Amino acid sequence: MTITNRSDLLFSVDLEDVRDQVDDGKKYREAVPGNTHRYLDFLQARNACATFFVVGNVARKYPSLINEIVSEGHEIACHSDTHIQIDKQTQDEFATDLKRNLEALYAAGAEDVIGYRAPTFSLTAKTQWAYRYLHEAGFKYSSSVLPAANPLYGWKEFGDKPRLVHEVFEIPITLHASPLLRVPMAGGVYFRVFPFMLINYSAHRHMKKSNPITTYLHPYDIDTQQEHFMHPDLDNKKHLNYLMYVNRSRVFEKLNRLADLCKPVSYREYYLSHARGAPAQAISADGK
Repeated sequence: MTITNRSDLLFSVDLEDVRDQVDDGKKYREAVPGNTHRYLDFLQARNACATFFVVGNVARKYPSLINEIVSEGHEIACHSDTHIQIDKQTQDEFATDLKRNLEALYAAGAEDVIGYRAPTFSLTAKTQWAYRYLHEAGFKYSSSVLPAANPLYGWKEFGDKPRLVHEVFEIPITLHASPLLRVPMAGGVYFRVFPFMLINYSAHRHMKKSNPITTYLHPYDIDTQQEHFMHPDLDNKKHLNYLMYVNRSRVFEKLNRLADLCKPVSYREYYLSHARGAPAQAISADGK
């Protein structure tokens, strides 16, 4: 099938070390560098650029890895300093977290960092005060909103379209096109669990509307050798933890099929092409 109206596929990896978020995590094997290289190989094979949203702790542990990502032409953006959700910080703590995250990235070789992603998409109507701090710190765009109700974090009133919020261009996470399936289309566990038939359906619906398709993946999403332990932020629910390990071996197969439909680009590239003239709207506390 020939695609004549290809949407931008905003490819991203949330570069975090899950071992930092679990008890006694260092007893598990180191996997971030090896899995990151697999993503880099995939991107090189497709001659594509991506955005790596990097946690400060990872940049401090693996500065040579950050340098390698930069040298291969990919974007480095912020993903918090220690992967603490916004609502678990005071406003002063959040500002300090941003500063430390930026310092770690620049010390590791990043250049002109303009993008931010909140841990667990924890930028919601209740934490939208964060946009002011993002703007003051020099960020131009964010991809921190899951625009639907969600067991963890969601801002269902935000809407599906990118928009300027308090001078920051917010690129919300792309949801499945079906109104009955308001979950991310191409991210993490959702991307692994749902069959490609549904992903393909949603991709074509979004392409028809010229909507961007956002992705988010992690080093562990492709790690078929990872030891089994309880992942963070799941309230120790075993059925949710089971899903963390499902279909990891099929991620690159699905990514290749999705990248055949859409044009992989970095978030920075999309921002530079689409932010000018975007609707500006300061969203109130109730999300409207």
